Amino acid sequence: MVTMMESTTLAILQEFRVNVEHVRDSPFLVLVKPFQVRPVFSFGEAGSSAGMFRDSRGLAVSARDEIAVTDFVNNTVQIFNKNGNFIRSFGRQGNNQGEFNHPHGIAMDKNNNIFVVDNGNSRIQIFSSEGDYQGNLDSQFSDPCGLSEDSDGNVIVADSMNQQIKIFSPEGKFLMKIGGQDSLKYPIHCVECDKKFIVSDMNGHCIVVFDREGNFQYRFGKLGSGEGEFINPRYLSVTKSGFLLVCDSGNHRIQVFEPSGQFVGKFGTKGSELGEFSTP
Repeated sequence: MVTMMESTTLAILQEFRVNVEHVRDSPFLVLVKPFQVRPVFSFGEAGSSAGMFRDSRGLAVSARDEIAVTDFVNNTVQIFNKNGNFIRSFGRQGNNQGEFNHPHGIAMDKNNNIFVVDNGNSRIQIFSSEGDYQGNLDSQFSDPCGLSEDSDGNVIVADSMNQQIKIFSPEGKFLMKIGGQDSLKYPIHCVECDKKFIVSDMNGHCIVVFDREGNFQYRFGKLGSGEGEFINPRYLSVTKSGFLLVCDSGNHRIQVFEPSGQFVGKFGTKGSELGEFSTP
């Protein structure tokens, strides 16, 4: 004979969900805490000396956990270890090889080569992990901004003024372009996620999604400050568990989504303390 309490318990044990997804045939019910992010540490301060920034823009992490940061005003790339300690830097203002005119986005490949958007010079420069100049991507750009690498090692460039995403092989050969004025207003960054290309359209105040062939799939977000709304979204990142992080720069926060566009959570407010942002 089953009592009412036992019957209730048995009914509860029929279902098990993680991140809202039902796990079939599990006899357990587990309580999962809501989305939370805790700030850990920060590094850097205003200035032009080693380890200091005047306008930090792009950030990339290598396979050996070195952190590379572009400084838009100081015209340098600085390298830090995973604890935020300065290791080395390279670059200076100019238009010769290895020089920058407002470096923007940055990415590292599996061989620790460093790709840098030299925004003011309308080019992408390639460096070794030690900062030695290797070459340029052979293409024409107009106000290029963000850089990333896809699962095949290809380099993805946001060619912002041309309203396109351009993709190159690891050797720098042009492969394809995505977007155009019909689908993008001013793309800042593009990342690969869930076999799709996800683009932050800063002037469109939204995220635009394309398939691997470059065909438009859907967009999400609109101008505003509510959950899932944006003011000038900029750089993107994908977590190991497949969540999309969006720098919602005008709202001074980071928003988190499923690749489908479903809102998951947010963190950060305007300010200069740990866990606060000023136009991320």
